[in-house]
Amino acid sequence: MPAPQVAVLVSTFERPHHLRRVLASIACQQRVDGGMEVVVSDDGSRDETADVVAEFASVAPFRVKYTTHEHNGFHLARCRNEGVAASSAPYLIFLDGDCLIPAGHVAEHLRRRQEKTAMAGYCLRLDRSCTAAIDLSDIVQGEFRRFVTPQERRRLQYLSWQGMWYELIRHPHKPKLFGGNVGIWRADYERVNGYDEQFHGWGCEDDDLRLRLRAVGVAIRSIARWTCTYHMWHPPSPSVPGRWRDGANVRYLMRDDRVSRCTLGLDQHLSNRVHREAAHV
Repeated sequence: MPAPQVAVLVSTFERPHHLRRVLASIACQQRVDGGMEVVVSDDGSRDETADVVAEFASVAPFRVKYTTHEHNGFHLARCRNEGVAASSAPYLIFLDGDCLIPAGHVAEHLRRRQEKTAMAGYCLRLDRSCTAAIDLSDIVQGEFRRFVTPQERRRLQYLSWQGMWYELIRHPHKPKLFGGNVGIWRADYERVNGYDEQFHGWGCEDDDLRLRLRAVGVAIRSIARWTCTYHMWHPPSPSVPGRWRDGANVRYLMRDDRVSRCTLGLDQHLSNRVHREAAHV
């Protein structure tokens, strides 16, 4: 099998029914230049998540890998770094395990990629009843898109215009980066050592990555006018605060001593991979 040109990195935790549908939407991708690989990064699920991935890997026409660790709270940053360490492609697309993607999503990310630029995307939110109604046939036929409300479509249109405005005025801090829909060159991700794993619990790890990428000259552009993800409803994580400013990670995000290359990030997992591969020689 030839070396893939893009890695789709899916983060998940104990939502196997959502994950099965997300993987189905990945299998429907069209016009992917150079081939792709998929890595599912699990935050220590204790259910059938591993079986869902194994079943998918047995029929997928591309490489599928699975990473996991003992669950000890919400560790999304670690999941994403482990996924990158397990992948090999030069371009990375991050995706949450509760977000469906349209058939041209990966192709659009590849078409819009630019040197020293991370592409930031958004999601259209599906409500509880619509999420429950979506089955695998809806995904294969692309019919899940019809469940989006007009209000949600207007919200995405606004975000798309907003992103174009930020580019026009060369805003120094926006658009924001949301890890459930990001395209980035592996080299740029490695320059800042990936996500900072000192973020535990919900929130702020994407803001921190954005700030560190900008500090090393990586621009952030919106891809909202070309593609988006479709977020399936689920109960909120217990670590989600009532107000953003009350989140457990906000103080660390606002620290004065931020460095562009975090100290607890991707490199530890790359070292572990090298050691594992050496042990098999």
